[in-house]
Amino acid sequence: MEKRRFIRHPLSYPVRTRLCGAHQEPGHIESVSENISEGGLQFRSLRPLPVGAEVEIDLEVEKRSFELDGRVVRCRRHKTGGFLVAVAFHSTHELLKARMMEQVVRIELFKQRLERRYKRPCDFSWVAGEWIRRYSASFAHRYDPGGAS
Repeated sequence: MEKRRFIRHPLSYPVRTRLCGAHQEPGHIESVSENISEGGLQFRSLRPLPVGAEVEIDLEVEKRSFELDGRVVRCRRHKTGGFLVAVAFHSTHELLKARMMEQVVRIELFKQRLERRYKRPCDFSWVAGEWIRRYSASFAHRYDPGGAS
């Protein structure tokens, strides 16, 4: 049974999933993420996906594309229709991409907070620099309890 070890962020981003390996099929499943964490993501699907299936996922986060590989660990019918599919990332390389993706998400949330505070649009590059200056050390510490950045 999968244990929830990572913080889940309830974020909706475009997801394009392709089944690989023994479950390979032509075409993609277009969807939207329900939540994202360092260890995986959950998205809705109009059809069920087999538990254990290997998948390739293209995820667009704030106009940045991430290609992720994982395995379907859960698929259950959703009360409003369709299915909720949970995918676990299965390599260190995928976890690094997820870490980068989470950092982009945190910067975007910081940007939204600043825009609400100052009641005007903020440049993403400036916001990213400010976020890195203020929060990157604590963010890196979350991933490496030894404190290395």
